[in-house]
Amino acid sequence: MPPAPSAAAGSCALSLGSRFLFGCRVTAAHRFAASPVQPPSPLHQQPHLQPCRQGRRWLRPEFRGVYKPRLSPEAMKEFWRLSGIGPDHSRAKVADQQAEVPPEIKRLYQEALPPIVSQDYRDPIVESLHRAEMMRRRRVINIPEFHVGSILAVSVMDKHAPNKVNRFVGLCILRRHTGLFTTFTLRNMVDQVCVQIEYELYSPSIVSIQLLKLERRLDDNLLYLMDAPHSHCTIPFDMVPEPYSRNDPVPVNRERVRLNPPPWMCKWHLHGYQGIDLEHLYSYLSDKDVAKAIEFSKAYKRYDLLDQYLNRVPVPDADYAFKDIFIQHQELLQHQQQQQ
Repeated sequence: MPPAPSAAAGSCALSLGSRFLFGCRVTAAHRFAASPVQPPSPLHQQPHLQPCRQGRRWLRPEFRGVYKPRLSPEAMKEFWRLSGIGPDHSRAKVADQQAEVPPEIKRLYQEALPPIVSQDYRDPIVESLHRAEMMRRRRVINIPEFHVGSILAVSVMDKHAPNKVNRFVGLCILRRHTGLFTTFTLRNMVDQVCVQIEYELYSPSIVSIQLLKLERRLDDNLLYLMDAPHSHCTIPFDMVPEPYSRNDPVPVNRERVRLNPPPWMCKWHLHGYQGIDLEHLYSYLSDKDVAKAIEFSKAYKRYDLLDQYLNRVPVPDADYAFKDIFIQHQELLQHQQQQQ
């Protein structure tokens, strides 16, 4: 009979093999740590994970070996009390603000509202820091009031442009997100090609934002213009800005857009758009689709109070955010006067 392999030979054979742990190769140091010949040491208690070709997934925390202690609510409150930056201190400054926030402030800072998420995922300190950072950015660039349907001219830094600045004029068809992550999309025709560009409102690469025409539409977004004639989104690049007053109400464009014949990029008749000519739209649909669209418009979701509550910002949170913005807006005006 052949002799039984020794423990040292077994350990060497084990070290020469290749094993993978969640896409990472376990090194020989960890394999020798399991050998009875060499006792394990604290250095060899955890495997050395090396990236390899199969390592395309995130490892779980127990395999990463990185653990960060989590602060208890009592420790966080004690830190807020000693540092003076907690929500109680920031709310005390806003509570002293007794003046009512003017409506033009709410229109100018639409993105100041907190995100519509559960209270478990919100942090009042982070939201206040975001608002402070927004106002610091507004000290560098003038961001005018605009809505979905307004015409803007945005200049951004571009190293490939002749003068290192690229200017684009377009119709605002979408405005998303809140705070520092607010984005808006412009659409225009360039050389008989439809171009859509999404900008970050507080991006440091934006040089200037010029308002050419202030108006709003009947819908929160104008994505259906992708299936509409090009004349609805054709704007000359040399358009002259139209004057407006902040005290006047925002004009509303009640135009009903006629879409092109199908196929469409989306079933627009099922989304309740008011800016679409429904009579012209129904002419392209069958009787079954028209009945389905009419039934969908009378769905229970229009009367679902819980759904409306979950998709709206609570009134106390909105009032607090606008009061905080109003205080910082006054400081911004004082800064602009000092610069002049």
